[in-house]
Amino acid sequence: MTKIPEETIEDVRSKTDIVDLIGEYVQLTKRGRNWFGLCPFHGESTPSFSVSEDKNLFHCFGCGASGNAITFVMDIENTSFTEAVSKLADRAGIEVDVQSVHAASSSKNEHHSMKEALALAANFYSHILLNTVEGEKALQYLQERGFSREHIEQYGIGWSLEDRETLTNLLIRKKFDMKEMEQAGLCIMKNDGTGYFDRFRGRIMFPLHDDNGNVVGFSGRILSNSKDEAKYLNSPETPIFEKSKLLYNFHRARLNVRKTGKVILFEGFMDTIAAERAGVMNSVAVMGTSLSEMHLLKLKRIANQLMICCDGDNAGWEAAKRFANLAAQKGLSVQIALLPGKMDPDEYISTHGGEAFREKILGNPHTYMSFILAYAKRGKNLTHENDVLQYIHEVLDELAAKVSPIERDLLVRQMATETGVSEQALNEQLMKKVGKMAKEEKQEQSTGGMQEMPMPKVKKVSGADRAERILLAHLLNDGVIFDRLRAEGSELFIRDEYNAVFVRLAGFYEQYSTPDFNRFAESLEDREMRKIVMEAAMMERDPDHADQEVTDCIQHLEKQRVIRKIDEMLHQSKEAEKMNDHTRALELARDIIQLRKSLSAL
Repeated sequence: MTKIPEETIEDVRSKTDIVDLIGEYVQLTKRGRNWFGLCPFHGESTPSFSVSEDKNLFHCFGCGASGNAITFVMDIENTSFTEAVSKLADRAGIEVDVQSVHAASSSKNEHHSMKEALALAANFYSHILLNTVEGEKALQYLQERGFSREHIEQYGIGWSLEDRETLTNLLIRKKFDMKEMEQAGLCIMKNDGTGYFDRFRGRIMFPLHDDNGNVVGFSGRILSNSKDEAKYLNSPETPIFEKSKLLYNFHRARLNVRKTGKVILFEGFMDTIAAERAGVMNSVAVMGTSLSEMHLLKLKRIANQLMICCDGDNAGWEAAKRFANLAAQKGLSVQIALLPGKMDPDEYISTHGGEAFREKILGNPHTYMSFILAYAKRGKNLTHENDVLQYIHEVLDELAAKVSPIERDLLVRQMATETGVSEQALNEQLMKKVGKMAKEEKQEQSTGGMQEMPMPKVKKVSGADRAERILLAHLLNDGVIFDRLRAEGSELFIRDEYNAVFVRLAGFYEQYSTPDFNRFAESLEDREMRKIVMEAAMMERDPDHADQEVTDCIQHLEKQRVIRKIDEMLHQSKEAEKMNDHTRALELARDIIQLRKSLSAL
């Protein structure tokens, strides 16, 4: 199963602070004895994900995800048990034989071959840039742009040769499936179908990483500003690269975002690189796409505040407004950092330096509403009546929907000064809009458009489900009960997945003499099976009256089994009657009577 000694695994488990670990992925708030946050395993707007410091376990009341520190890493990073233990051991300063870990690790992870090929390509491009004559021109260009060799290595920047089949030939020599390499976005099939050629040629290569730091794609930049070629060429959407989910630099920025509670969002990945070189370590960027709901859910899990910093041109202003609106709708506290003229962040830092960027731009952001005022004023002459009316209309719509009474008062005064319209007139118009909006919301609610309640959605658990969980909880914690029930040979569980867990548990007890639900869950490759085990392990049970509780559960499940059999036979009986098969219907009726008698005896 694994070559890591059991005592090392236990040492890793005991020395890992689960709150601290999960806090690197989810923003947690203490409530009572436990910590709560937004579940990283499903989309939600109300926190239902609980972490118990005492039990060293986590549980989501929404989707049912449960586990310990090791299974959390296995699930969140889609990795094997041995790799998860190795990562946590390194984090806790515990020595593990890495070679034996890799030997024991499964190579069957989903899309493992794609990730391996992309990592190989990244290293290959980096080698060409830093160590070959062919990469000298690109290296010189980067150095002129302010990149040191340390920066280049830090971001894994490389160079793809002009040759059409350099990477393709390397992948073939390494025996990768070329059809899969095409799906990974590394090569393209020739028109005549006789082979493949490299997707990226003659470009500076910037690797794109997923949340766990795996290379999943590239963005390639040409050296010259050619009108015939796109300045940047990104990897296509692949099974492991989705633009609506990926945020550039998320894997590197996550810890700093968690510490500060603030994340800075840029439009382009070059802005993030420039910001990091200027000492801003908590920034991410979208990859040439709109800000998505998945992006915002990801950011909301680790930060309270979002600062948006887009380009200073018209497109940048429009992007900032879209981003700010979406983020405000998701409940994030939003600020907007504005750049002068038509500059982008990278250009501003190159011109004015990192300190000026940190202090004058990021250190002096606008609130959402002060940005809206500035946005609404663009292109308007407030000495013209029509422009004044349009400006007032746009701002009051925003004020009515999103702002506190104090902020309304401050902004109304500012508008009165700017437009010459009295505060009284502006407030009267504002109150009309507020009233109209409240009336529309009331009508929407009365017609069934109820707003989401700020309570976590808890999955309903039936009596049979609860009985199965409590029964499994006893089996996980008491080997004597397990041996007795296994020897009796009777059917215990209704659901097939629970029966599958029972079979695996039998194998576990043959290998390990003592119960250990943590170790058992960690031994399961299937995430759904791990979830079943950990949900059961967290159930409240009565060890002092275990035999009686187990008997009650088995009896309840037996009743449910009979009830389901009766329901199935009733359905068959109706079908038989429809087919005029009265003999079959009569037989079923007799069987149903017998089953009902047996049910009353249970």
